[in-house]
Amino acid sequence: MCAYALAGDYKKAMEIQLKGRALVDALFSDVNPIPVKTAMNELGMEVGPLRMPLSPMSDSARAALMETVKAYGI
Repeated sequence: MCAYALAGDYKKAMEIQLKGRALVDALFSDVNPIPVKTAMNELGMEVGPLRMPLSPMSDSARAALMETVKAYGI
C-alpha cells in the first residue's frame, strides 16, 4: 500500500486500504492491545495474558473478532 502511494498510484493504495478495513476495525474494536493479543493467543501465537488494568474481551466481542480474522484467511 505504501509503495503504491509513494509511487503516486493512490487508487491502488486506497483499494488495498479499503480491502483491509474490516480487519483493522476488528483489531481496534477495543483498547489496544486487547484485540491484537486476543487474536494472537487464539491463533496459537502465545503472547501471554493482558496486564492490569486491561481486561479480557467479552465472549461476543472475541467471537466477532475471530470471525473477521478468519474471514481474512489468517
